[in-house]
Amino acid sequence: MKSPPHLNATEWAEYQQRRSEVDDLMAQVADQEAQMEHDLIATHDEYELGFSQESQPGVAPAGRTPPPHRSPASSRGRNRGR
Repeated sequence: MKSPPHLNATEWAEYQQRRSEVDDLMAQVADQEAQMEHDLIATHDEYELGFSQESQPGVAPAGRTPPPHRSPASSRGRNRGR
């Protein structure tokens, strides 16, 4: 890029240095945004996988234990005292 006529050599060098710094910062921001998007997609996929596994009988999602199932007889026994 050619120096604009209204800038002297020192001002042009400072401009180029600042522009380089801005470009570096923008690249860092873009990398962070890409990482956040990747993490968000991965978290959503894990959630979706866990949700789909819960809908399948006999399959417990990773890291979770299914709640204990009570038989109808055991719940009637608790209510007899009323």
